[in-house]
Amino acid sequence: MSRTTSESPLEAWPSPPEAGPVPAQPAPKRPVGRDSSRPGGPRREGNRRRRQRPPVTTTTAKTGISLREYGQYKELFYNLTLRELRSKYKRSVIGWGWSMINPLANMAIYTIVFSALLQIHPPEGVPSGVHNYAIMLLAAMLPFNFFQGSVMESMGSLLGNQNLIQKTYFPRELIPGATVASKGVSHLIEMGLLLVSVMAFGNWRAPLFIPEVLVFMVIVATFALGLSLLFSLGNVFYRDIQHFSGILFFIWMFLTPVAYPYYIVGGGLNGSTGTFATAKYVHLLGHSVSLGGLFKANPMTDAVLAFQQFMYNGSLPSSTYTQEFNLSPQVIPAEQVKIGTHFQTVPAHTVVQHVFAVIHANVSWADCAYLLVWAVAALVVGLAVFRKYESRLPEEL
Repeated sequence: MSRTTSESPLEAWPSPPEAGPVPAQPAPKRPVGRDSSRPGGPRREGNRRRRQRPPVTTTTAKTGISLREYGQYKELFYNLTLRELRSKYKRSVIGWGWSMINPLANMAIYTIVFSALLQIHPPEGVPSGVHNYAIMLLAAMLPFNFFQGSVMESMGSLLGNQNLIQKTYFPRELIPGATVASKGVSHLIEMGLLLVSVMAFGNWRAPLFIPEVLVFMVIVATFALGLSLLFSLGNVFYRDIQHFSGILFFIWMFLTPVAYPYYIVGGGLNGSTGTFATAKYVHLLGHSVSLGGLFKANPMTDAVLAFQQFMYNGSLPSSTYTQEFNLSPQVIPAEQVKIGTHFQTVPAHTVVQHVFAVIHANVSWADCAYLLVWAVAALVVGLAVFRKYESRLPEEL
């Protein structure tokens, strides 16, 4: 005997089974002696229906957001960060390799221009002994690129999540925060590769300062998050900010000793020969002001100098070391020296002089505290301004 079965495709909502005519049911009896206007009648049923209404979804920002509320949205923050990481190199052949190709290409260009053409020599790392322009450049350029990229990419994050913002409420500062977090993951990979390169050039002291490097990465991320909140919010109301920010960060980079060593403006050890460059001064309002002091008013100067102190010099801020330097050898020609009544010929020889110098770190703990104050202040101001205008985001978008 053969059995035939018929299969039908699955549906999202199953259809009710077909039924015959429904028999008429007697109307429910009304309780005797109970009025509909009294409690327990249809009025109570109406109240019960009102209480069972589904909650109304709102897109209006709440006031007084606490850390507990942020904890309730940690899964959303994780998904936003993961989406940023996945979409960054989507449909790319090299993929995450671009996170190192871009800084390496910039390193090659800056090395050719500043080191080969302009003959700018990096200082010798004390006490690491590293003397390489590319390592000095990467130790400063990677943190600055992380800071710049976080602010620039988060600037359009609110515009890119327009549908999500207009659909339901959640702390909207999580959107630029997820962009900064995704950049932090890329920066962590880049710093790991820099650590391997530094050790390959002989700086075995750099792994000792991994905890300090991680702390300063958090400080720079805090500073970037504060500015990201301000720039992303301002870009919603004024789209000119997105075009202005490119010029701002281009100027900001050259006001930070990234492509050139700090001794050019603030003085200090020049090269590996034991010579020192003098600090430069400018006249402002009739007063002579150190150019290095003006550059240190920029908090990112202290940030890149701190990273160079850890990764390039292999020491802590405010540290002092006594370093021995071998000066350029001098060739003494042959000469005759009179000894008593006789002359004796001294053959030509080479003289090598040794110089001991006290080397101070370019960044101090006070400079690090100055950077921390800027980072916390930027985050506090950014959160305050963002929460003030957050309720207008669904309308403006």
